Amino acid sequence: AAFNDIESHLRSRLNADISDSFRWMVGQAANRRLINPAQEEALKSFSELRNAISHGTYHNNKPIADPRPDTVATIEKIRDALLNPPLALKVLPAQQVKIFYSNSSIAEVLELIRTTEISQFPIYQDGEYLSLLTTNTIARWIAADLKDNAQINAKTIKDVLRFAESSDTAVLLPRSATAQEVVDALTSPELPWSVIITENGTKHQKPLRLITGWDLRLLLEKLENP
Repeated sequence: AAFNDIESHLRSRLNADISDSFRWMVGQAANRRLINPAQEEALKSFSELRNAISHGTYHNNKPIADPRPDTVATIEKIRDALLNPPLALKVLPAQQVKIFYSNSSIAEVLELIRTTEISQFPIYQDGEYLSLLTTNTIARWIAADLKDNAQINAKTIKDVLRFAESSDTAVLLPRSATAQEVVDALTSPELPWSVIITENGTKHQKPLRLITGWDLRLLLEKLENP
């Protein structure tokens, strides 16, 4: 029953035809990162067991193989992970996100960098998310600002954001974002610095959490060991 739940789920997610085999769907799901490599390997092995039970030759009205209890438990564990994937906010510890505004003094940010380990800050303007301020952007600003007169002249965060590069970005995702969706966003070809979780993933909402590369280990551990 657990195996059939998985098959139905994958067929629905992939919009697969009834003629598409289970092994093909597992391969497609792995390519789309709906499942991880360990789950892919396990499901392909379990498909052979399922076929032996369901379609193999019966002797004395009994199948030629029975799944061990731990095998059934593993199949059920994968089913539960697919049908109820872990949410990123449930996996990661709670966090108070420190935000600034474009007209805020850059000195406030520098003081926070000096006294904490925070290195990325969502910047808002007129009630909406504007940009991500990173210590890389700050370093480029300091290098450029010192060059002309050996003094730091910028006053506001908006002045500093002029030195941001195209890679100094964040992806906005909703509260319902799964751990896998966040991992996919952080490891996408664009390689954003972070993911900002808001209630519905929109710019006019304040961040519930800032997820960075430092959080990847916890997310991946949860995905590998649901």
